[in-house]
Amino acid sequence: MAGAGSGSLSPIIRLPSWREVLAGPWAIRLRSGATGAWLMRGEAEDVPELQCVFASGRAAPTHADAIDELRVAFEIDAEVDTWADLARAVPPGPIALLLLDTDRLLADEPGQLSALVGALKTASERTQLRVVFQARELPLEAEAVLAEFGVAEIAA
Repeated sequence: MAGAGSGSLSPIIRLPSWREVLAGPWAIRLRSGATGAWLMRGEAEDVPELQCVFASGRAAPTHADAIDELRVAFEIDAEVDTWADLARAVPPGPIALLLLDTDRLLADEPGQLSALVGALKTASERTQLRVVFQARELPLEAEAVLAEFGVAEIAA
Protein backbone atom coordinates (compact mmCIF):
# COMPACT_ATOMS: atom_id res chain seq x y z
CA MET A 1 0.00 0.00 0.00
CA ALA A 2 1.19 3.52 -0.63
CA GLY A 3 3.14 4.91 2.28
CA ALA A 4 2.55 8.11 4.23
CA GLY A 5 3.36 11.22 2.31
CA SER A 6 3.11 9.47 -1.04
CA GLY A 7 0.41 11.81 -2.29
CA SER A 8 -2.07 10.29 -4.68
CA LEU A 9 -0.22 7.08 -5.39
CA SER A 10 -2.50 4.07 -5.57
CA PRO A 11 -1.64 0.76 -3.95
CA ILE A 12 -0.21 -1.88 -6.24
CA ILE A 13 -2.48 -4.87 -6.61
CA ARG A 14 -0.85 -8.26 -7.20
CA LEU A 15 -3.16 -10.34 -9.32
CA PRO A 16 -2.90 -14.08 -8.69
CA SER A 17 -2.32 -16.47 -11.54
CA TRP A 18 -5.24 -18.68 -12.47
CA ARG A 19 -3.22 -21.71 -11.43
CA GLU A 20 -3.02 -20.13 -7.94
CA VAL A 21 -6.75 -19.41 -7.97
CA LEU A 22 -7.63 -22.97 -8.99
CA ALA A 23 -5.34 -24.43 -6.32
CA GLY A 24 -6.45 -21.98 -3.66
CA PRO A 25 -9.58 -21.24 -1.67
CA TRP A 26 -13.03 -21.38 -3.25
CA ALA A 27 -13.25 -17.59 -3.44
CA ILE A 28 -11.09 -14.50 -3.29
CA ARG A 29 -11.77 -10.82 -2.67
CA LEU A 30 -10.09 -8.61 -5.28
CA ARG A 31 -9.71 -5.03 -4.06
CA SER A 32 -9.37 -3.31 -7.39
CA GLY A 33 -11.32 -1.53 -10.05
CA ALA A 34 -12.90 -3.55 -12.83
CA THR A 35 -9.62 -3.36 -14.76
CA GLY A 36 -8.09 -5.92 -12.40
CA ALA A 37 -10.83 -8.42 -13.19
CA TRP A 38 -10.50 -7.78 -16.93
CA LEU A 39 -6.75 -8.43 -16.68
CA MET A 40 -7.52 -11.70 -14.89
CA ARG A 41 -9.99 -12.58 -17.67
CA GLY A 42 -7.28 -12.07 -20.29
CA GLU A 43 -4.90 -14.32 -18.37
CA ALA A 44 -7.57 -17.03 -18.14
CA GLU A 45 -6.92 -17.75 -21.80
CA ASP A 46 -3.58 -19.26 -20.72
CA VAL A 47 -5.51 -22.00 -18.87
CA PRO A 48 -7.45 -23.71 -21.67
CA GLU A 49 -9.38 -26.03 -19.35
CA LEU A 50 -10.80 -23.03 -17.42
CA GLN A 51 -14.12 -21.46 -18.38
CA CYS A 52 -14.17 -17.85 -17.20
CA VAL A 53 -17.53 -16.06 -16.87
CA PHE A 54 -18.57 -12.59 -15.74
CA ALA A 55 -21.55 -11.33 -13.77
CA SER A 56 -22.26 -7.73 -12.86
CA GLY A 57 -23.30 -6.59 -9.42
CA ARG A 58 -24.66 -3.42 -11.05
CA ALA A 59 -27.13 -5.58 -13.00
CA ALA A 60 -28.15 -7.48 -9.86
CA PRO A 61 -29.58 -5.15 -7.19
CA THR A 62 -32.29 -7.65 -6.18
CA HIS A 63 -32.57 -11.39 -5.60
CA ALA A 64 -34.46 -11.90 -8.88
CA ASP A 65 -31.94 -9.79 -10.82
CA ALA A 66 -29.00 -11.66 -9.28
CA ILE A 67 -30.53 -15.04 -10.13
CA ASP A 68 -31.06 -13.88 -13.73
CA GLU A 69 -27.56 -12.42 -14.02
CA LEU A 70 -25.92 -15.61 -12.73
CA ARG A 71 -28.17 -17.90 -14.76
CA VAL A 72 -27.04 -16.06 -17.91
CA ALA A 73 -23.37 -16.01 -16.82
CA PHE A 74 -23.35 -19.76 -16.21
CA GLU A 75 -25.50 -20.42 -19.32
CA ILE A 76 -28.07 -22.30 -17.25
CA ASP A 77 -31.15 -23.31 -19.24
CA ALA A 78 -33.06 -24.81 -16.31
CA GLU A 79 -35.59 -22.91 -14.21
CA VAL A 80 -33.75 -21.17 -11.37
CA ASP A 81 -35.84 -19.39 -8.73
CA THR A 82 -33.91 -19.88 -5.51
CA TRP A 83 -30.31 -19.80 -4.31
CA ALA A 84 -30.51 -23.59 -3.81
CA ASP A 85 -31.63 -24.01 -7.45
CA LEU A 86 -28.64 -21.92 -8.51
CA ALA A 87 -26.20 -23.97 -6.42
CA ARG A 88 -27.47 -27.19 -8.03
CA ALA A 89 -27.45 -25.76 -11.58
CA VAL A 90 -23.87 -24.44 -11.74
CA PRO A 91 -22.13 -26.51 -14.41
CA PRO A 92 -19.07 -28.64 -13.64
CA GLY A 93 -15.74 -26.86 -13.90
CA PRO A 94 -13.19 -25.78 -13.74
CA ILE A 95 -15.13 -22.55 -13.98
CA ALA A 96 -14.28 -19.11 -12.62
CA LEU A 97 -16.91 -16.51 -11.89
CA LEU A 98 -15.64 -12.95 -11.92
CA LEU A 99 -18.29 -11.03 -9.99
CA LEU A 100 -17.76 -7.39 -10.91
CA ASP A 101 -18.89 -4.48 -8.75
CA THR A 102 -19.68 -6.64 -5.74
CA ASP A 103 -20.37 -3.39 -3.87
CA ARG A 104 -23.53 -3.00 -6.01
CA LEU A 105 -24.59 -6.67 -5.76
CA LEU A 106 -27.98 -7.00 -4.02
CA ALA A 107 -27.86 -3.29 -3.13
CA ASP A 108 -31.67 -3.19 -2.82
CA GLU A 109 -31.78 -6.41 -0.75
CA PRO A 110 -28.49 -6.58 1.20
CA GLY A 111 -29.90 -9.24 3.51
CA GLN A 112 -29.77 -11.69 0.56
CA LEU A 113 -25.97 -11.51 0.21
CA SER A 114 -25.27 -14.20 2.80
CA ALA A 115 -27.65 -16.61 1.05
CA LEU A 116 -26.06 -15.92 -2.34
CA VAL A 117 -22.50 -16.38 -1.07
CA GLY A 118 -23.62 -19.56 0.68
CA ALA A 119 -25.11 -20.89 -2.57
CA LEU A 120 -21.90 -20.13 -4.47
CA LYS A 121 -19.85 -21.87 -1.77
CA THR A 122 -22.16 -24.89 -1.94
CA ALA A 123 -21.74 -24.96 -5.73
CA SER A 124 -17.96 -24.76 -5.31
CA GLU A 125 -18.03 -27.84 -3.10
CA ARG A 126 -19.90 -29.78 -5.80
CA THR A 127 -18.01 -28.45 -8.82
CA GLN A 128 -14.66 -26.84 -9.53
CA LEU A 129 -16.14 -23.33 -9.19
CA ARG A 130 -13.90 -20.48 -8.09
CA VAL A 131 -15.31 -17.02 -7.43
CA VAL A 132 -13.57 -13.65 -7.56
CA PHE A 133 -15.50 -10.89 -5.76
CA GLN A 134 -14.27 -7.60 -7.25
CA ALA A 135 -14.84 -4.15 -5.74
CA ARG A 136 -12.57 -1.42 -4.48
CA GLU A 137 -14.63 -1.00 -1.31
CA LEU A 138 -17.50 -2.94 0.24
CA PRO A 139 -19.92 -2.03 3.02
CA LEU A 140 -18.79 -3.47 6.35
CA GLU A 141 -21.74 -5.87 6.34
CA ALA A 142 -20.67 -7.29 2.96
CA GLU A 143 -17.04 -7.62 4.13
CA ALA A 144 -18.33 -9.55 7.16
CA VAL A 145 -20.36 -11.91 4.95
CA LEU A 146 -17.35 -12.67 2.75
CA ALA A 147 -15.17 -13.25 5.81
CA GLU A 148 -17.81 -15.54 7.34
CA PHE A 149 -17.69 -17.78 4.24
CA GLY A 150 -13.89 -17.90 4.16
CA VAL A 151 -13.34 -15.64 1.16
CA ALA A 152 -9.59 -15.00 0.98
CA GLU A 153 -8.19 -11.51 0.54
CA ILE A 154 -5.69 -10.84 -2.22
CA ALA A 155 -2.69 -9.10 -0.71
CA ALA A 156 -1.86 -5.79 -2.30
